[in-house]
Amino acid sequence: MTVKNGDGLFHTLVWGSRLSIFLLMLIVAFTLDSASSSRHQVQVRQQSQVKLDEISLALQSTILQNIQTVWGLAANVSVQPDINEQQFRQLASVIFQLAPELRNIGLAPGFVIRHIYPLAGNEAALGLDLTRQSLSEQQVKHLLDSRRAIFSGPINLVQGGQGLASRIPIFENETGKFWGVISVILDIQRLFEKAGLEALKGDLNFAISTSDNIENTDAVFFGPTESQWTSPLASTVKMPGVTWTLFAEPVQSWPNHPEDPWLIRSALALMVLIITGGAFWLTSLLLKDREMQRRFWGLFELAPIGIGLYSAHRKVLLRANQTFTRSFGVAAQSLDYFERVFDQNGQQLPEGLGIQESLRKNIRFSGLTGYFPGPDQSLLPVMLQGLKLDAHDSEAVIWLITEDISDQKKVDRMKNEFISTVSHELRTPLTSISGALGLLANNAAGELPDKASKLAQIAYRNSRQLTFLINDLLDIEKLVAGKMPFRLENCPLADMVRDSIENIESFARERQVDLKVGELGPVWVRVDRQRLEQAISNLLSNAIKFSPRGSAVEIHTQSTGENIRLCIQDQGDGVSPDFHDRIFKKFSQADGSDRRDKGGTGLGLAITRELMTNMGGTVNYESPPGRGATFWLELPVTLT
Repeated sequence: MTVKNGDGLFHTLVWGSRLSIFLLMLIVAFTLDSASSSRHQVQVRQQSQVKLDEISLALQSTILQNIQTVWGLAANVSVQPDINEQQFRQLASVIFQLAPELRNIGLAPGFVIRHIYPLAGNEAALGLDLTRQSLSEQQVKHLLDSRRAIFSGPINLVQGGQGLASRIPIFENETGKFWGVISVILDIQRLFEKAGLEALKGDLNFAISTSDNIENTDAVFFGPTESQWTSPLASTVKMPGVTWTLFAEPVQSWPNHPEDPWLIRSALALMVLIITGGAFWLTSLLLKDREMQRRFWGLFELAPIGIGLYSAHRKVLLRANQTFTRSFGVAAQSLDYFERVFDQNGQQLPEGLGIQESLRKNIRFSGLTGYFPGPDQSLLPVMLQGLKLDAHDSEAVIWLITEDISDQKKVDRMKNEFISTVSHELRTPLTSISGALGLLANNAAGELPDKASKLAQIAYRNSRQLTFLINDLLDIEKLVAGKMPFRLENCPLADMVRDSIENIESFARERQVDLKVGELGPVWVRVDRQRLEQAISNLLSNAIKFSPRGSAVEIHTQSTGENIRLCIQDQGDGVSPDFHDRIFKKFSQADGSDRRDKGGTGLGLAITRELMTNMGGTVNYESPPGRGATFWLELPVTLT
């Protein structure tokens, strides 16, 4: 129930994470889309503001250029205060050519207009006192104090339309006395055309007001007064006496998004799909990994072999399955427990199994056996296998697999007892039978007929083969049990090789195989002479059996540092790679069928290995494809 609840919570967390990522990506996408729209709005407003500021500057520049032209007339009047009508008209006509936005120019000594150009249509302005009609006391004071032009307007003109009035003060050049003013009327419509306002009407709602509040419709003198303004841009034209505010915004209001929003929105949607899809894929892998872990831990808990997980650094048990716990109880909490190993007689092995040392050199080991105390302190035969796993971001661990081999040991003991019993029970009568058959085959009991003689020889040869089999069985039993005595002494290797060759020559002639002896090093080795000759005979016998008729078996020695190697090379088919791991095991033969054409018990190489191990030597082979096999015995040299 706990596992199911844990899985349910895990799936809920996974789906919650998926939904959270999806919602988060939607929020990010909407935020980016909103930011893109806001950025576009800001850019559009900035671009429109630049246009509006340019128009404002152009309008102010046009006005000032026109007034600056009129200042030339003021300079002439200040030098020639008694200017007459004709002179005025000549100067004014020149100014009108230079400043086409002028509507009229009036010359007003003492603020009363005495001359005006053009006169046609402006006759009513003659004799007009500006201090009563246009200029306030404050403006008059400003003119006299600043000696700069002052503006007013827009004003409705008698001739129709609107104008911008400017009064330019004149002071006599010689006396510095105030003479009067020049009244300048600029045509507002021409000013607007010159500044480029008409070109914006199709794109922008544009208005000019004497107020900075667009809601004050009474102050608007150019552009629509009833438009529904939302968030207009503003720019100011400021001159002495006059301040105008220019307002503008797009005809279709400000854009809510870029001109082609679906390109950005499609990219954002693709981003949401890719990231959400990636999250679903990763969490699917996580769910699969979780399922695999569940299956693994189920297999771990129910495995019939013991499995323990240890910390490689601290050597403490991290987790163990039920079989491991039943086998060792709470005693195996540390990896050091497995260094205290016993033999089958209950004697502790001082050297131990060297598990930790093996794992320091290699990442794995296998096939180590020993007896360990169980929960009831009885010794349990166990086979150990181990694997060390290093990790970059977590603690390194050691997997230790333990297998109870009590049944295997029991079967091996029963097999050995059976073989021993059968071998001993057969050996005595077989010896008598073989001896009797030998006498008969050699006509010791009288001449036998040819057919009877042949049958006796066949029976004698097979009885000898059976004797060899029983001897091999007894030898391997003694070797495995450690009961075979070895009397080690220094012996000349070459003599032992020649004796072994001499003993097996008859077998070689029978198989039509030639024995070629090469260089034999003049060295001495410390061995049991009888047992070494037995090992040499085993290898010679195998080489002869697996060599084709008419071929040769070569025997020679090689020096390998402090050791001497006796090599026996045949010209047979060689050893199959599939047979490599089993070649030195008991009862192992390359052809395991009941129709194999090579005789033997499959014990020769196993006996040879045990013999060499007990004498401090080794046995091995090499078999290049298609070039036969070379077996060798290697021993340390004692004398040369």
